[in-house]
Amino acid sequence: MFNFLNSAVLIAAAAALIPLLIHLFSRRKAKVVTFSSLKYLKEMQKRQVRRIKIRQLLLLILRMLIILVAVLAFARPATKGGYIGSHAGVSAVVLFDHSASMQRQVKDGLLYELGGRKIKEILNSFGQSDEVLLIPFDREILFPFGENFYSVELANEILGETGPGYDRADLGKAFRKGQELLNAAGNLNKEMYLISDRQLNSLPDSTGSSSDDIAYYLIDLPIDIDGNCGITGINMGGQLIEIGSDLNIRVTIKNYDSQPKTEQLASLFIDGICVMQKEFEIKAEDQQSVQLSYEVMNSGFHSGWIEISDDDFRLDNRHYFSFDIPEKFNVLIVDDDGGGEIVRLALIPSEEAARHWSVKKTDSQNLASINFRDYDLVILSGPVTTGIAETRRLFEFIDAGGGLLFILGEKTDQSYFNREFGQKLGVEMLSPVPEYISGAGYFALERLDYSHPIFEPFAEMHKNEMPGLKFYGLANIRKNTEGLSLGYFSNGNPALIEGRFGLGNIIILGSPILPRFTDLAGHSFFVPFIIRTAEYLATDVSSYDVGIFVGQNIMRNVSDKGNLQNTAEMTTPDNQIFQLTGIQKPGQISFDCRPVNLPGLYQLASGNRPIDIFAANLSPDEGNLQAASFEQLAASLGIKRLKTIPFDSDSDKFISESRYGRELWQIFLWAAVILLVVEMVFSREKSAAEE
Repeated sequence: MFNFLNSAVLIAAAAALIPLLIHLFSRRKAKVVTFSSLKYLKEMQKRQVRRIKIRQLLLLILRMLIILVAVLAFARPATKGGYIGSHAGVSAVVLFDHSASMQRQVKDGLLYELGGRKIKEILNSFGQSDEVLLIPFDREILFPFGENFYSVELANEILGETGPGYDRADLGKAFRKGQELLNAAGNLNKEMYLISDRQLNSLPDSTGSSSDDIAYYLIDLPIDIDGNCGITGINMGGQLIEIGSDLNIRVTIKNYDSQPKTEQLASLFIDGICVMQKEFEIKAEDQQSVQLSYEVMNSGFHSGWIEISDDDFRLDNRHYFSFDIPEKFNVLIVDDDGGGEIVRLALIPSEEAARHWSVKKTDSQNLASINFRDYDLVILSGPVTTGIAETRRLFEFIDAGGGLLFILGEKTDQSYFNREFGQKLGVEMLSPVPEYISGAGYFALERLDYSHPIFEPFAEMHKNEMPGLKFYGLANIRKNTEGLSLGYFSNGNPALIEGRFGLGNIIILGSPILPRFTDLAGHSFFVPFIIRTAEYLATDVSSYDVGIFVGQNIMRNVSDKGNLQNTAEMTTPDNQIFQLTGIQKPGQISFDCRPVNLPGLYQLASGNRPIDIFAANLSPDEGNLQAASFEQLAASLGIKRLKTIPFDSDSDKFISESRYGRELWQIFLWAAVILLVVEMVFSREKSAAEE
């Protein structure tokens, strides 16, 4: 059974009919004239004519065969069996997994380097007429010279320029792309080579069925799956990080080994200095948390990492983080009922506290001239309304990451609150704060959420007891599913409701803080409560816990205070510098940070000053080095026949012995020449016979 590599030429096979047509149209009918003296020669004539006709028929067949065989030679016939003819051309795709898990140390060396060595052996099996496409891949597929096949020399050049990656692998995506390109290739032999650690969590659920025309090869790398212990993540608990207070970091460590780990060491580094170490043990195939703490003494941007003892896969032994302690918080107090002055005194009870807080006080009638972007936090104390334009600008400020503390007052308009705040936060004011207080009874504070960053420091102080606070006048508020209640009054109404709008937070206090409504302002609980709430709302504590992994598209939102330019320089962990152009948004500038392809710390700077630091880490999936079996791999990729090349074998020899397919165009060309010679001999005999 032949295959034709240039099947379009087969159309020319119709030219083989030309000699037949010429023969049919050139036949002449002879006129019979009886000549009595030649009747004894008729028998001899019949025998001679019979021989001439046989020669003519043979010549006709030869000429048709010459044309047909020549056309077949140009169509490049090939067979998938036998040992006759030259080696058929090969189109090959080499899939090279350079994900982070390939950087483990095995007994023969670094797994990534061993894979590169085997690729060189594979490339040695190709000839000058073969075409190759080397595809390095992790979660993304690299095509340094486009999605085109090229020579072995260029493939070797790409291999030399390819380095190890730090992202996780998407084997299914790479396999589908390689198969697509091979199906469109022109050579008879189509081969795909996979060099990978066969990480189980990188396999797709299914990629469909493989092609019967493609030979699939897998390099059996010496994979060690035991011995690894790595960090899967850290938790900073949404804490408020303050100068002089402990920074608490809880690190989660996973032991993938079938043996327990003892005498392990976890080290905490802050700003490049090791500030704490802690010893731990972990059971086989178990997970546990270790808490590390450090007292931060300076404001500004800080960064660090946690590191555990080395093993054969070092990349998941370190986890980076960053945080920012503002030097000063800018607060705007909109005071419409006198409670704003009490809040101001709580924030700045002394000159020492004034170094951390910059407070400006106004009322809702003078908000038209206020630029909310100049502040980290806005506090509304008993406002009636804030006006349509001012409310719109206020929510733009919150959407950009600002904080708002709304203290309800006796004159706060119910319809205004429900329309502007209730619908956005999932709460509803059923009745406002009463204007007249009888003093006959009071409501207490119950069920504070001590796990929340605001109340966490009070958990040990009050333990299971609530602060002894009295509230004489409350707004009747109903919370829907969206809002988060941080505490309740004794009548069941929410006392504090937190809601998120865009990038910012809003907290609503359901009672005025004036002395005739509550004794809150005179209680020792009040000042730390106001300071903690203000710090929480003025600081984006959620950013501490954001998990950024290598290979992700990262958008960083930076406040545009201080006339920040929309251009910045990003310095990567390997000290490369990239120019970024930001997108201006209300109150902030968004920077699309690329590339984030290395684990470590990335710094954004504008005008020679840092404006942001963020950490990117290895995906936790890469620490699980469990490998798929050959059967699991073949089933996942839909491969019916998977040829495994042993690591210690000569890949060039192995491939040459298993490769099949022969081109026969040379044989057909020689057959055409031989037929042409035979035709010439018969033509001369025919001419002599006719004479």
